[in-house]
Amino acid sequence: MFLRPGIIYGMLCCWLFLTLCIRVNAQHITFGNPSMEGRRGKGIVPAPWFIAAGTPDTQPGVFDIKLAPSDGNSYIGLHSGKDFLESIGQELPQALRPHVNYVLSFDMAFTAYYLYPACYGNLAVYGGNTPGDTAELLWSSGSFTQTYWKRYHAVFRPVAAWRYISLWAYPDAPCNKSQFGIALLIDNLSAIDELLLPAVRATVKDCSCGAVTDGRITLHVNGGVPPFQYRLDNGRWQTDSVFTDLASGPHTGEIKDSHDFSAGVDTTVTSPWKNCLVVLPTAFTPNHDGQNDIFRPKVYDAIRDYRLQVYDRWGKLVFISQLPESGWDGTFNGVPSDVQSYVYICTFTDGRQEQHLLKGSVLLLR
Repeated sequence: MFLRPGIIYGMLCCWLFLTLCIRVNAQHITFGNPSMEGRRGKGIVPAPWFIAAGTPDTQPGVFDIKLAPSDGNSYIGLHSGKDFLESIGQELPQALRPHVNYVLSFDMAFTAYYLYPACYGNLAVYGGNTPGDTAELLWSSGSFTQTYWKRYHAVFRPVAAWRYISLWAYPDAPCNKSQFGIALLIDNLSAIDELLLPAVRATVKDCSCGAVTDGRITLHVNGGVPPFQYRLDNGRWQTDSVFTDLASGPHTGEIKDSHDFSAGVDTTVTSPWKNCLVVLPTAFTPNHDGQNDIFRPKVYDAIRDYRLQVYDRWGKLVFISQLPESGWDGTFNGVPSDVQSYVYICTFTDGRQEQHLLKGSVLLLR
């Protein structure tokens, strides 16, 4: 027996009971042929989909339906009326878990004429344990009339371990245009995923100094269903979670998962040093006490083309580096160097594209 579908309210309240950590056994139930690819024609659906009721059609091209697929080359069209219902279904590779929150996403569109004039579209999603079983209404779209593809997200919480899902064009209001007044097109189904709402946090690399824009923000996601997309300050979505070349100041990061659930985080890139400079110490003590053990510059700038060379008093090259973070530990060929004064030459290009040559001496103490 069919239940009268309606929009299921209160689903948002269920989210309060979810954790934001991804469970290792979270379900990811995939459909066979989710983009509904198959031979176009009347009264047929592509395997492994089956006809649960009526005579669904593989579109476009049937009854003058011309809307291009949202994914792939074909999709399913359904129309229904008070005494005639159409539905498709599929057996799931694993049963739904009772009292677990799920999300299923897909594209839908309405068509104003599907052999007969239509008033609206309405999709009802049912769970059951036999083909076409309508044991539980899981979700209903409510009436819609947009004639272009729109992404829908069905959030539901089954009461039993259903093994079949069926999709119905189902009348929820009278239509004065014809006895077959409900028409819809459906394409591009996602997997059925456990609903784990995403949360996002940010790690920040501050600007080196006030005059440069070398800040960096990396967004990290917990929960949600990959793949994820990322954006910063309402910019374009991207698949990379790292944003570079940022100026100091407030920034807003945002992510969305494969079901378009999103989360945001506000963060700030700071610039602790107003003046841009590179400073080399005059002495260091490589005695492994964790303090001043390495000779290297303190860099408060966005530099490139860096090179540091260290010579002993007889002009022998004892250390060379092209990375500011890689400094001299006071050894040469693995042997501790003598306590004495050493000469360094440091060259680099700063954040204003100016070249610098720094020369000086550093005292090695133990």
